[in-house]
Amino acid sequence: MKIVVITGSSKGIGLGLATEFLKKEFSVVLSGRNEKNLQNAVSALTASYGGDTVAGHPCDVTNVKQVEALWEAAIKLYGRVDIWINNAGITNPTKLLWEVDPSDINNVINTNISGVIYGTQVALKGMIEQGAGQIYNMEGFGSGDMMRVGMTLYGTTKRATRYFTESLVEEARDLPVQICTLGPGMVVTDFMLDDLKQLPEDKREETKIVYNMLADKVETVTPFLVEEILKNGKTGAKIDWLTMEKANARFEDEFYLNRDLLSEFGM
Repeated sequence: MKIVVITGSSKGIGLGLATEFLKKEFSVVLSGRNEKNLQNAVSALTASYGGDTVAGHPCDVTNVKQVEALWEAAIKLYGRVDIWINNAGITNPTKLLWEVDPSDINNVINTNISGVIYGTQVALKGMIEQGAGQIYNMEGFGSGDMMRVGMTLYGTTKRATRYFTESLVEEARDLPVQICTLGPGMVVTDFMLDDLKQLPEDKREETKIVYNMLADKVETVTPFLVEEILKNGKTGAKIDWLTMEKANARFEDEFYLNRDLLSEFGM
């Protein structure tokens, strides 16, 4: 049995990944800042997969002491951590940079950059000591240099995540730990839906056209990501769901051109 720790896993992609690992008979430690949401997620998964393989530990990834406590909790429960996924992340409302509240700037940068660095550092130290392990950092819009008006702040943090991970792969090349990235593409989550609701109506309708073609549900994307993680045996691996080739093909596919995915979510 292997042990997985996933930050930001009380909902969305993180919870979807946890569910898929449990289906593969892994043990999973969930974490999140909101203790109520975390407990609800743990309770739901425990009902389906049993209490021996599901645990939860609250963690604010911007606080390195809490990240260290998350690692220690997993070690105390299961004795080791085989896979650590830095999934926790937040976005800001889609606004021009000069309209973004400074508190949002701090929160997004601290969570998406500092949180990934803290999580990677803590997991890397522990995995070096235990002699093996895999760390996966979650990429997103901006990782591949894509740009969109109103997404400058979020995209900057995801571009930083790619640089950080690629640089660390070289730095840790001789270690017994594999450092990799996950690219989920566009996934319908609370982040996406909240963002759409805040857009002016004309911009919302334009954005929905793209999302209906390129976005996917959590339960569509996460099985693929987990399968590819389980196949992976090398450091520096980039596991991407929505590749450029796949995205381009959708713009020529009648199914995706006419799909109304967001209507299933009341949009």
